[in-house]
Amino acid sequence: MARGFLIFLLFLSGGLANAADINPRVLEAFESQVRPILVRHCYECHGPETEDGEGQLRLDSLKGILKGGQSGPAIKPGKPFESLLLHAVNHEPSVVAMPPKKRISNAEIATMTRWVRIKGRWPEGLPDVKARPQGSPRKITDEDRRYWAFVAPELSDVPTVKKREWTRNAVDHFVLANLEVLGIDPVNAADKRTLIRRVTFDLHGLPPTIQDVERFLEDKSPDAFRKLVDRLLDSPRYGEKWGRHWLDVARYSDSNGMDDNIAFADAWRYRDYVIAAFNNNKPYDQFVREQIAGDLISDWKSPNRAEAVTATTFLMLGQKQPSADDPVKQQLDIVDEQLDTISRAFLALTVACARCHDHKFDPISQRDYYAMAGILRSTTSMHSFRVDAKFNLTALTNQADNARLAKLELQMDENDDVLVNGNKTNMSGEQRKQHSAKLNEAYAEIGKIPTAMAVKDGDIADMPLLLRGNHLTPSTSVNRGVPVILASSPINVAKGESGRRELAEWLASKKNPMTARVMVNRIWNWHFGSGLVESVDNFGQLGQRPKNQRLLDWLAIQFMESGWSIKAIQRLILNSTTYRLSAADSETGLEKDLNNSHYWRMSARRLQAEELRDSLLALSKQLDLKIGGKTLPVRNHKIMSSGEIEKCNAVHQQPRRTVYLPVIRSGLHEFLTTFDFPDPSVPAGRRNTTTVAPQALFMLNNELVRKSSRLVAEQAVKSEESPRARLSSVYEELLCRQPTDDEATAWLEFAKRRSAGVEKTVDDRTREIEVWQSIVRVLFSSNEFMYVK
Repeated sequence: MARGFLIFLLFLSGGLANAADINPRVLEAFESQVRPILVRHCYECHGPETEDGEGQLRLDSLKGILKGGQSGPAIKPGKPFESLLLHAVNHEPSVVAMPPKKRISNAEIATMTRWVRIKGRWPEGLPDVKARPQGSPRKITDEDRRYWAFVAPELSDVPTVKKREWTRNAVDHFVLANLEVLGIDPVNAADKRTLIRRVTFDLHGLPPTIQDVERFLEDKSPDAFRKLVDRLLDSPRYGEKWGRHWLDVARYSDSNGMDDNIAFADAWRYRDYVIAAFNNNKPYDQFVREQIAGDLISDWKSPNRAEAVTATTFLMLGQKQPSADDPVKQQLDIVDEQLDTISRAFLALTVACARCHDHKFDPISQRDYYAMAGILRSTTSMHSFRVDAKFNLTALTNQADNARLAKLELQMDENDDVLVNGNKTNMSGEQRKQHSAKLNEAYAEIGKIPTAMAVKDGDIADMPLLLRGNHLTPSTSVNRGVPVILASSPINVAKGESGRRELAEWLASKKNPMTARVMVNRIWNWHFGSGLVESVDNFGQLGQRPKNQRLLDWLAIQFMESGWSIKAIQRLILNSTTYRLSAADSETGLEKDLNNSHYWRMSARRLQAEELRDSLLALSKQLDLKIGGKTLPVRNHKIMSSGEIEKCNAVHQQPRRTVYLPVIRSGLHEFLTTFDFPDPSVPAGRRNTTTVAPQALFMLNNELVRKSSRLVAEQAVKSEESPRARLSSVYEELLCRQPTDDEATAWLEFAKRRSAGVEKTVDDRTREIEVWQSIVRVLFSSNEFMYVK
């Protein structure tokens, strides 16, 4: 239930409406949270195959629920304690128990109660569950096959445009062609100061230094911006920024969350793997393969074995409930979470919505779901599924390590055997102490071998289709495979293997119509603030259609032909005229394309939480640029109590880049939560941006802001420049520009008044520092600092 809880909260804000008027994520919430409970437990007696239903009660439509049966309406919207349906599922003695044999789980009752409390919102206008024989394959129609996302990308000719002189590359031709049809002229280009601040934050997540700005301004060559882009892409700061983008998609966290919020003390290895992958421009198809099946596609002799095995931590990062009462259901819930993450991250599809019944909107059948689920159930993530369950750890060893490990294990066996089975009467206390010391020494040596949260193949088997998603009602077995709509032919799983290798190869195949499109859309979204398909994690029917499919397909094909190079696609995008546009308004643009869906200007964006924190540290000369390493101060499997969470929050006082600091589910640091860090329990291809009063108060009163302001002020005063020159330096450092004459006049007048208000007892230097600290704090809190244009 945890996977969709955030989405469920969105559902709570929805209302009764036609399907076309409902937020797609609200529909998804209903389908993933509420309807499956009804399908699993109610439809057998009160569903579409039961005519009027037992007791004349139908629960497959809102009309049927509100009409009710012989006892009256099933629910009273907004009044859970007066709703017969909730009394029935709670097995209260005053009503007939539903389902009659076994009460549904507390979590399911809680979901139903929340649903009734928010007035039983139901997406009216949607088709009800089809009356289809359980387990029969969903028929793929010609209309399904023609859906844009399921058709392979087609390479269009680069369109001709009237203002050819405006374009720099093919990206501009595709964008301008749309704008010319709409009758919109793009705005003018941004100035060089705006550009260097924009692209440096976009690629590094940090502000440019004064030296960087001066170098760019002094370079008058036509390819000055291209050289700047190349330099930024070649820096290790790039991987730290762009690795964080992918960590959002991978729902990265250093702890499990839920009731058993245990520490993932080795998760940092995956974080560092991702950062290195972006820095090294690892081909995206290889990046995909390694995260799904790195342990299977690299042999023991490979020098990259440890890296490839670590990549499979991607599958391990989801929330799990180790103390689950039902170990079989727990295993299936883990599989469901993994399947959901894979399909969203790489395919932008919600395959997990087909766990209980065929997907309501996309041509994904229950058989498709269990074909993929069989692959993941044949994969080991946990040692067991009982109270003492622990996630799987794999030793990251090479050939030399393996030989040493074998020797240590032999040493342990020999000494253990002597201690347990030796002739105790003939062994002196000193001899026993020596054997114990050797045994402890071997244990200590083995403990030094690094481990990763990694999967491995387990018990290999196809999986039965579970009627209504219930493991107690298995149906026919389903061959392991992938969704039929996306496969030109079934994948052939090698004998004795889980199928992960084949799944990885299929995901990373040029024949897959989704993978390249989904990733270039993510890249575009991370640069422009919105994707060519705005629903970056959902290309299905509930998602939105491409705003410029010809451009999307062209980029996808260029991506594959470049060897799946992320940096190559970024160079195309960044060196376009489209990327260099200013964020200015245009009367025509606002009238015809208010949301800037066709990119007639650059959309301003607020800095993300990590960018804000890292910028404060960088500008105050505190930032520690050490790369990688463990920062979680907790051992593996340790329960993240309030005391342990406090230890992790204390690590956030270190001046490391934020990407390297602990991410604790149910215990995120205040800085992250204040500035819209995504829920690390679910894939997030696009972050929400809110504007609320606590953010402004935070930037004025937070200790890091105060300290950073003080240090910047001390640097300014130390320079011994004139007040006007000092103000210019501060503006250059913080805002990448010079103050206007009006701004300078106002600030210098403020400085005089502020200085007069400082206590007379302080010395002149301290007085100056306090004055300039006030100025810096206001600039840190300004929209110009907080936003990139």
